[in-house]
Order: sequence, then structure tokens, then C-alpha cells
Amino acid sequence: MKHPILPRGAELGLPIASGILLTLSFPPFHLLIPPFVALVPYLLFVAGAPNDREGSVSVRRATFWMGIVYFGTLLYWLFAALVFYTWLALLGYIITIVILSGVLALGGWGIHLMRRRHAVPFWISTPIFWTAAEWGQAHLGDIAFPWLGLGHSLTGYPALVGFADLTGVRGVAVWLAAINGLAAEWWLAGRRDRWRLRAVALVLTLAVPIGYSLLRSTTLETRPAARVLVVQPNIPEDLKLEREVASDTSRRAIESLMGSALAEDPELDLVVWPETAIPYFYNREPEFVALAVRTAQSNQVGLLTGVLDYERFEDGTWEYYNAALFLDPQGRPGGFYRKHYLVPIVERVPFIPIAWIRALRRKAEEGGVPLIGGFLQWFGGFGRGTDEPIFRVDGSGFGVLICYESIFPGLSRTYRRGGADFLVNITNDAWFGRERPWWSRTAALYQHPAHMVMRAIENRVGVARSGNTGISLFVDPRGRVQQATRLFTPDARITTVETTDGLTLYTRLGDWPGTLAILAAVLMIGWTWRWQRRERRESGNP
Repeated sequence: MKHPILPRGAELGLPIASGILLTLSFPPFHLLIPPFVALVPYLLFVAGAPNDREGSVSVRRATFWMGIVYFGTLLYWLFAALVFYTWLALLGYIITIVILSGVLALGGWGIHLMRRRHAVPFWISTPIFWTAAEWGQAHLGDIAFPWLGLGHSLTGYPALVGFADLTGVRGVAVWLAAINGLAAEWWLAGRRDRWRLRAVALVLTLAVPIGYSLLRSTTLETRPAARVLVVQPNIPEDLKLEREVASDTSRRAIESLMGSALAEDPELDLVVWPETAIPYFYNREPEFVALAVRTAQSNQVGLLTGVLDYERFEDGTWEYYNAALFLDPQGRPGGFYRKHYLVPIVERVPFIPIAWIRALRRKAEEGGVPLIGGFLQWFGGFGRGTDEPIFRVDGSGFGVLICYESIFPGLSRTYRRGGADFLVNITNDAWFGRERPWWSRTAALYQHPAHMVMRAIENRVGVARSGNTGISLFVDPRGRVQQATRLFTPDARITTVETTDGLTLYTRLGDWPGTLAILAAVLMIGWTWRWQRRERRESGNP
């Protein structure tokens, strides 16, 4: 297809440019300007696409390739980091970017459809269909993967997105998409067709949310919630896979790091160890559990640690869980939190019953699955937790998020509505990179913590994050990162985690921008479908 406003050979250049600009919006680059203009090249392409079926196909194809460039560069670490463990990482990487790009292509089709059928301006259609696509990516069941949606692009500049306490991260995406749509319309208008009005609308759309955010940042009232110590033992993943060695090494590293920190701060309320700090079932790690109990009792502090948990059922079956164990200041078990959102494949194979995976493993051990037997060790069979317990220290409650549960806003919101004053994220990001060689340190190590910045702003609560190899950090209710550790260094950090009184609008209502976007997209497409049917009937072509 020859694009009417682009030179031959440049048609795909604009969507590809948008894909690159989108990636530059996120860590480790985290540039300020790209989020506000990244979609403009792509929208210029859509504006010039013919108003026919061929143009629609061209837009879907271009949107898909924009997604391949965007997600392919943003999520390259799915292959680059995990290929050290299994070549299945390549297959998972390809499937992930194809699915995400396919969903995005549906959004692009909607934008083009509204423009060619009803002349809907980009500043209306883009926020609706882009946000609807992101909503779709977050609601794919076992393969949902809302990693760094557009709204997370400004987590490096938290003072600009304080209005997320009204709208959540999806509302920030709506805002950025609308700005991109206005910028594209302004560019297309040139010095005609009320371009000054478009310029004023663009400035106001920028200024009002930013003004609210800056005001909110300066007037927000916070109070202390708890004095928290996060521990970063820095145990390499290769070592963690050797259970007995990992247990001994991790225990000694944690004990050494805690010693001086506990002695220096008698006001401590909570000690946090990272995900799977105790690398096996708690009843199989008596020395490690004894250290945890002793730490809690002797220092009169609560202690949270990552551990494996299990449950036996009356029919003889059992489930095991990636979990967190809380000990109260007397060293007594205060309960477990079992991870809800499981990493596809390595923690749970999507859409396949666990019993089938276990049966395949038994067959493989007997030599009965020759083609995939070697890969089955990477097929997880973890159970999914169902409860959201609120643990308490010194009168303050907190909720736990394990690993990439930080990318799902609803869980943090549930905790806040249930009485949590702050959030604790425990993770093992050793999967995402190694200390050496330097090039093995992937972008995921910097992307993953950015989600907790947005969770803090949305709910106006403090955050404590303990990562095995880093980055460990704290976030205040304004979204400001505090005391971030260096990667791949043993460390321990202490701060007073703050919170606020009262629930934000987002905490009360949830993802209302995402819900409205998907409803608006469905209604607009339905309206267009009915309009087309009526048009065909009137023309005598039913």
C-alpha cells in the first residue's frame, strides 16, 4: 500500500519510531519527553492510511510491528536473562511479544475505524482504544502480563503523576494518550483549521493534571507507620538452585547483615527478608527458622520472610506455594501469605491443571516423555493463594506482594481497603541478571521496582522492598524512592515507612478509567457495526 502522505519506503518507519520512543520512556532510560510524543509518529501514519479495507489491514499490520519493536525491546530480558537457564526462554519471549502486540493491533484497528468512519479525533479515540488494549493485556487470565503500561513511564518523575491517587495508573495512560492525540492533531492541522485552539487544549491538558499533582505533593499529610529493616543477602541464582548450599550461605549472609543493623536501631518494628530467603519448606529448614524466631524474640520485632509452604488435603493430594511467613515479636507464627499471581511456565503452566504437569513429570522420570522430558524441570506446579492477610506490627498493618505481583494494581488496592498502612514487596530478581559479566544485567532489574512507585502513589502508602540481589528500597506516599541499594551487593537498610489517613479515590473505586475505556471501545465499535449494517441495507447490499 502506498501511503498518501509519506514517501515510498517510509510507511513502516513511523510506527517503528513510536515503538522505539515508547521503550525510551521506561527504565533504564526513563526519559521525560518520549511519553508525551511517542505515539505521534504512529498516529501520523494512521491519519494517512486510506479509508478502506486495505487501509484498515495496513494499520493493523503497522500497529502489530510497532508492538513487536516496543515489547521486543522493552522485554528483551525475557530471553537475555533466562536463556542462561533454559532455551525455553526464547519461546516464551516470542509468544509474549506476539500476544501483547496482537492485543495492541486491535486497539490500532479501533483508532483507524473511528477516524475513517466517523472522523473521531485522535485525542478521543487514542486514549480509549490504547487504554482498552492495556486493559485487555491485563485480563488474559493465566497469561496476563501488564508489565510497565504507558502510565508507568513517569514513575521516575512522581511529582508529575500525583493524580494517580484519583485515577490509578490507567488514568495516567489515558492522559498521556490524549496528549499524544492532541499533539498529532495539532501537527496535522498546521496553521489552519483552528490550530491555536488545539494548541491551547494541548497546554491545558498538560497543565491541569500536573498542577494538581504538584499541589498534592506539597500538601499531602503523612504519618509514621513502622520502622522497617530490609535485608539484601545477594545470593546468586545459580547458588539458590542448590538447596543445601543456598540455605547455609543465605542464613549466614542474613545473620551477618542483621547483626549491626539491629544493634544500631532499638526502635525497629519489622525485619524483612526477600522472596525464598528460606529456600525450601519451612519445616525442612529448622536452623533457618530458628534464626528467624530468635531474631524476632530477642529484638521484639516482627519478621517477614519468603519461604515455601504446602497444604495436604483429605483426598491425599497436596499443593505447594511460593509464600511469605510472618513471625510476631514473640517469634510466634502470625500466618502465611501465599502468592496469587504466578509467573507463567516457571511457577504454573497457563491453563493446564497441575495434576497433568505432575503426571508428565512422573512419565519423564520413567523415560516415557522423550521430547519434552528435559524441559519439564522448568514447568512449575505451584498452587495459587486466595487470601490477602493483613499482618500487624506496633499497631500498623501491612500487605505482602511477592515478586511480580507488584505489576497488578488490584492486589495493592485490596490490601489498602482491608486496612494496610503500608506495602511490603519481597522479590528475588537474581533471575534478571548477574554481577558478571556486566552485560548480563538486564533492564528488568530497573523496570521491576518502578511498579511499586506507582502502587505507593495510587494508594498513598509507603512501600518497603526487599530484593535478594537488589534493588531494595523504600518509597514514600508521594512516590519518592528512598535508600535504594546497589545491585549485587550485600546490604541492609532501615527507614521509617510513612502512610496517610483515609482512602484515595482510586483505592475506593478501583480501575474506573480502564473500565470506562473498555466499555467505550465496545460501544463505539458496536455503534459502528450497526451503522454499517443500516448503510448496507439502505444501499440494497444486506
